[in-house]
Amino acid sequence: MTVPVGPVRFVAQPDPVKAASVPRWNRRFITTGWVLLVLAALGVVALVVTGFGSWFTIGLVVVFGLAAGGLLVTSLLRGRMLRLLLAPGAPVLVVTDTGVATAGMPEVPWSELAFVGVLNDRPRTARLRAVPIFGQAGGLALKAGNGTLLCELGVRDGEALRARLSDRGAASRIGLYGRWPDGARRGLVPLLMDAVLTDDVAATAVQLLLAEASARGIPHALFEQALPFTAWKGPLLDPAWPTPPG
Repeated sequence: MTVPVGPVRFVAQPDPVKAASVPRWNRRFITTGWVLLVLAALGVVALVVTGFGSWFTIGLVVVFGLAAGGLLVTSLLRGRMLRLLLAPGAPVLVVTDTGVATAGMPEVPWSELAFVGVLNDRPRTARLRAVPIFGQAGGLALKAGNGTLLCELGVRDGEALRARLSDRGAASRIGLYGRWPDGARRGLVPLLMDAVLTDDVAATAVQLLLAEASARGIPHALFEQALPFTAWKGPLLDPAWPTPPG
């Protein structure tokens, strides 16, 4: 995080417990994904070489390997996302009169924000946690940093913002979309607020960002379902995004 340019309006410090445990749990997920993927690969090789088992058995092991690969990829991506929010000795979020910054991202001026969007996934997550097996798996994912309060910042020049980040892994989590007439590509900064903040601080941070966006005429919205959220932010990110008729 660079030194904020304007007077500080709000600072969100990480929850010490989450800041210590979430990266550790995510590393466990990464290790587990690698181990399961290697075991699946060895299993397929052993089945083919020895001729033991049918193609159906081999197919099951392949499916198991794909699931392990999915676990590994999502955990790696989540780890990079967490690096946007966590850095030694740095606050998670700083809001100033001139812009917004995170632990792993320099201050983005308000004028460079294309939108502020929030997805509150808590109701859906609460329903899933009541389902056997899915609920336990979801609980472990939450411990690893799968937050339920996602705040996404749309930036007008995602490539320029990526170039300003020294952490290339964190920079890769800033999504890039279609090129606009001015030559810039919009960027999407995903911030899983409650993954590293207490619930109260995360809620306050989201409300403040939405209020600041409203005061500055920046498009902003809060959703509780992913599809409407995607339909809203898509045209703000990509000029070629299909819009519904009418």
